[in-house]
Amino acid sequence: MINLLKKQVIPMTTAAVNYAKVLYELPVPEEAVNESERLLQENPELIRCLENPLIAFEAMEDIIDRIFPKEIRSFLKVVCRHKKMGVWKEIFRAYRSMSMRDKKILEAEIICVTPPQKEQLEGIQTFLCREFHVKTAEIRITEDKSLIGGFILRAGGKEFDWSLRGRYFRLRQKLTRR
Repeated sequence: MINLLKKQVIPMTTAAVNYAKVLYELPVPEEAVNESERLLQENPELIRCLENPLIAFEAMEDIIDRIFPKEIRSFLKVVCRHKKMGVWKEIFRAYRSMSMRDKKILEAEIICVTPPQKEQLEGIQTFLCREFHVKTAEIRITEDKSLIGGFILRAGGKEFDWSLRGRYFRLRQKLTRR
């Protein structure tokens, strides 16, 4: 399955990764995690309440108990108690990354001038599955006109640069070494 996503990548804090690890190790069903993330995404006022230091912790606990699935409530209360709700997006993103890694799904990014066609994406996915020994790849597409042509593929800590800009820089570097 190829998922085309267009989002900006934001680096994760150590705190967010640590909370995500704890959440991933808890016996919380993935549906409860997804539902909680959806609730937070759709309700910015809810986030403001759970981040607000002027609101008593007991009131935050009451909000969490009334809104969120019961399996994740304790975790969210701990996050609120330690005043880390400001990194909720990072926590859920790190959680998804861990889940995908365990399911043998690779996260990849294609940076290109124009989005690839369906057949090209399927070929790239086949390459990624073979190269990284995974079942499937979730591919995010980012457009960058400065590449001139071609694309850059980032996955699993590796970068494959098949862009014209990259080829130009490599050629220039090779010629200046002589």
